[in-house]
Order: sequence, then structure tokens, then C-alpha cells
Amino acid sequence: MWQKLNFVLGKCLDGLLESKCPLCQRSTPDRICGDCDRQITSCRYPQFCQPQPSALVPMLFSWGVYDGALKRAIAACKYERHPAIATLLGVKMAQAWQQDPMAKQLLQPRSGSISAVPIPLHPQRLQARGFNQAEVLASSFCAEVGYRCFPQALIRTKNTKPQIETKNIRERESNLARAFEIGKISGLGKSVILVDDIYTSGSTIREAIATLAGSNITVSAVVVLAKPKL
Repeated sequence: MWQKLNFVLGKCLDGLLESKCPLCQRSTPDRICGDCDRQITSCRYPQFCQPQPSALVPMLFSWGVYDGALKRAIAACKYERHPAIATLLGVKMAQAWQQDPMAKQLLQPRSGSISAVPIPLHPQRLQARGFNQAEVLASSFCAEVGYRCFPQALIRTKNTKPQIETKNIRERESNLARAFEIGKISGLGKSVILVDDIYTSGSTIREAIATLAGSNITVSAVVVLAKPKL
């Protein structure tokens, strides 16, 4: 009798301790359930490092394809307020980074000397959302690989509309023009990596690079969670 009662109580306690997966609403002891995690992992690019034709963006490291489960996870993180998803995905980015030979060759010869700068949100959007997903990604990424994170190195002074809402390259460039200013850079090295969630046309990244260049800070690489399929 007591054994059966303990079993039932144990099951009830397990149910109370488990949370809901923010992507499928199934019970899970983790941030997301195993099935959703596998679907997200299936979106990973086979080649993490992707040299860019633009001299302003020297090297792009994209973890996955902006589609399917990864696209849903990013949307849930940003618009349904689940920053824990960004923490998990930042770890996945870091693991891929640590395994990539190009990343090791470019940026890992001196452990602890690398600085990461996340793309900032405008204060109004930050207040509405409650967190900056790029900063959460960068913090999680840096904690895993041992880099220094400088979330206030760039300040977004222009409340731009989402790039996905722009119609063409000219409008995207105009939308981001003079959108950033230099913030707190004390202790920031002269060579950094930029971190963001999605890379589309590259307008946001190029504007951030130009702003940092004005203070003699060079961007050695850009690390993003996702970009559209090639």
C-alpha cells in the first residue's frame, strides 16, 4: 500500500518539477524537449565557417539555417519571451566554434584575449522585450569558450524597423544608417568578434563594423546563430 502511494506521489512530484517545452508544450525536465532539440540540431549548417565576398565582413560563422525548427525557436525566444532558448543555442554555437578548424586558426591562439560584442537593441525595444537575444547568445557563447563579453560596447541610437520588413537593399542600408554609437569600450581589445542572432543582408553587421572602426576597433569575425539557406 505504502509503496504504491509513494510511487504515485513520486510521479506527481516529477510532473510538478517538469516544465513545458516552449516550442511544443510537452513536459520536459530541460529547457526544450528532446524531440525539438533534435529538430533544431538538424538545421545546423554542415560547414560552420563561410568566407564572405565583402571585405567589410571578413569571416562569417553561422551555426544553422534560418528555417524550420530553428526559425521557430528564434521566434519563440524573441516574441514569446523565452531567453532560456537563446542560452541553450549559445552553447550550441560555442560547441561548433570550438570544433571548427578555421575558428581555432583565426582566433584561439591566445586564450582569454578575445572580446565579443553583441549587436544591441534600441532601448525602447529592449524595454518592450525585456532582454536582448543577441546579448543572451553572446553571454552563453562566451561563458562556454572563455571569451570576454562586452554587451555595452555598442549602443543603438536609432530605433530601426526590423530588417525583414524592408523591401530592398537600398531601404535596408538607409534603415541602418548611423544606427549605432560607441559605448563602454574600456578593456575591449582592438580586435573583436560580433555576435548576432540572424544574418540576412549584412546591413546591420556592416554598420556595426563601421562604427567600431571609427574607434580603431577591428572586427575579425562575425558569429551568428542563423542565416538563410545558400
